[in-house]
Amino acid sequence: MKRLLLLTMLLIFGVALINATNIYAATENSQTPEIIPNHSIVQENLTDNQNNETIQSTAGCADEGASEPASDTTDENLQTTSNSSNSSENSENSNSSNITYVQNSNEAAGDEFKNVHGIWLKAEDVGILNIDEIKGAGITDIFIKSNLLTTPTYQSVLTALLNKLSGTSIRVHAWITCFKDANGNWIDPQGKYSYTVKVPYVVKKYQTKYKQKYQYWYKSKGKWKYKWKYKWIYKWNYKYAYKDEVRTGYDTSKIDSLITSITGIARDYNIDGIHLDYVRYPGTAYKNAGGTEAVTSFVKRVYDAVKQVKPKAAISAALMPETSVNGYYYGQDYVKLAPYLDFLVPMIYKGNYNKDTAWVGSTTKWIVDHSGGKPVLAGLQTYESDNNLGVIPANELKEDVNSAINNGASGYVLFRYGLMDNDFFTNPNDNSIKFTLSQIQSAATSLKSFIDANSRLPNYVQIGTKQISMPEMLRLMTVSTLQLNGGITTPVTLKSVNSPGSPTGDQVTGSINKAEYLDIAQRIRSFIDSNGDAPNYITSSLGDIRYESAIYIYSKILNFYSGNSRLPSYVEVNPWNSNPSPDIPTELQQYLQPTANCQVNDNRIKALATSLTNGISSTYDKGVKIFNWARDNLGYSFYYNTKYGAVGTLNAKTGNCVDTSHLVIALSRAAGIPARYMHGTCTFTSGNVYGHVWAQLYINGKWYNADAISSKNTFGVINNWNTGTYTLKGTYASLPF
Repeated sequence: MKRLLLLTMLLIFGVALINATNIYAATENSQTPEIIPNHSIVQENLTDNQNNETIQSTAGCADEGASEPASDTTDENLQTTSNSSNSSENSENSNSSNITYVQNSNEAAGDEFKNVHGIWLKAEDVGILNIDEIKGAGITDIFIKSNLLTTPTYQSVLTALLNKLSGTSIRVHAWITCFKDANGNWIDPQGKYSYTVKVPYVVKKYQTKYKQKYQYWYKSKGKWKYKWKYKWIYKWNYKYAYKDEVRTGYDTSKIDSLITSITGIARDYNIDGIHLDYVRYPGTAYKNAGGTEAVTSFVKRVYDAVKQVKPKAAISAALMPETSVNGYYYGQDYVKLAPYLDFLVPMIYKGNYNKDTAWVGSTTKWIVDHSGGKPVLAGLQTYESDNNLGVIPANELKEDVNSAINNGASGYVLFRYGLMDNDFFTNPNDNSIKFTLSQIQSAATSLKSFIDANSRLPNYVQIGTKQISMPEMLRLMTVSTLQLNGGITTPVTLKSVNSPGSPTGDQVTGSINKAEYLDIAQRIRSFIDSNGDAPNYITSSLGDIRYESAIYIYSKILNFYSGNSRLPSYVEVNPWNSNPSPDIPTELQQYLQPTANCQVNDNRIKALATSLTNGISSTYDKGVKIFNWARDNLGYSFYYNTKYGAVGTLNAKTGNCVDTSHLVIALSRAAGIPARYMHGTCTFTSGNVYGHVWAQLYINGKWYNADAISSKNTFGVINNWNTGTYTLKGTYASLPF
């Protein structure tokens, strides 16, 4: 009986002990689930479970990215915990379920960050943040600069922003600078630092000697005796100096303190995430053994520390966008970092890399493919580059966003609020195309270069990925000119403009001052906006300026501004050739190009060519007119090779055979007639034999001689030297002497 009673008491005691243990475990996990560190513990508990079917199903939902909100999961787990005392088996299921909840909440942070519309916000810009504006634009997340050391500090900034966003659903991430101190100096991710010590070294080594006295023993007559002797003793002496030696030490106290501060911010403020910036090397990771591991380890420490105090806080990082070499240079290996980030934010700043919208897409895709399945938010620059703070037009920024989204990005973060086209916010659904003044200036410079080289308008110019017609470009240039004069820097909206019906105008030559070309610009803009067409001509003090000439005028004005940062005081106006020559074969194009001494594009050459050929429709007649003018208006001077070139000869009104040919050929090419140099040894009517240069013009499929140094010659006919006996030495598009 005593044995039975003893066994009964032991049994009751054992059952109570088991129940007490299970209740304690369930209570600990339900109150502080954040202390569960990682997935390995979940696996361990699942292995020990007696009811694997139920728990494995729950864990599977977490791995698959279950869509149930975390609050539902929490309620379910708390309910399970409250029933944990029913049996030992049920208690173990409750513990595993609670552990799964912790892991589930950590993973859920990444799942929430899909279709993100974010902005980076500087600490000092909290006061200018327009809540209605960003809400209307659909902004979901703000990454606020949270300074640990400099002012304004995170305490005041986070408090102000959280109060400002109260009642909205916009998430707040504390944006923390990691490996840079308050003075902008880099902090080594391994805690490595350099210090200098004084190290002694020998600067002089020398010997000294001295006599040493000693007893010399010897035997004399059977007895030992001694006498004193001396010997020389040598001693080395050293003279020392000290030099500086740089040594390496390790001190992780700054990094440890940083993690403590980050953890405190996550714990003490109602924020949704921690965003790490400058979590990298300054391009020197490859010089530091273990550099990538050090960066990864730091991010892991932040992840573990923050998740302990706030499991649902999202950890993210601003990463460099250099794809396969990112780890090598910066220690940021996307694959290695992904397990410790809820989402990645590569800074795909096309302007800083001199790239385009297509590069934004291809870079996004590469990083998405190497992010371990974690969401990737494309960090996009809202201004041209760090060297050009002009804002990117809203339509171009939207193109960048679409390029990233179409290549797998889960959203975007814009750098930065306060330095971007307001139309992105005020007109979120406005898909109109806009260009910055610098973009239009660059296109105008390209347009001017094309006209100078080809003496005609191109079919279009390209800005970004958009082809702009000439009528559209005329409007963009006139509006830009007016805005530059008024100090207005807002982007210019592209509008569809029709070509003029029948361009006409006077053959005007001269200059118009700034006041007049600004007035003309305003009239062109008003005409286009009212009619949707470009004008056939524009009246001016010089006469009616053709539509084509107007395009050339404003391309020159904006080209001048690009080089001088101011509008010109006046602009030259040149006649436009309304009767261009028939299409020139490709092999003859070289005979239309300007050279060093054949300045086809010089305004004086072009003006003279236009005045000589104005009203003449026949190319042959144009050639005759140019030849006759040169023959009748230029004197002859004897010297060797080039002295003046075409422009100099026009000014001097004299030249040898070489310079006369330069001017004839320049005038011909300016009129659209292919012309070339001929070089030979010729016997002149005087009997003298000289090396000689003359011009040839290509008209209607035939080359015509044009030797204008003698009044005896006519177009196509040479009389001052024997054309039957000369020796040809060369034919040139550009004369080498």
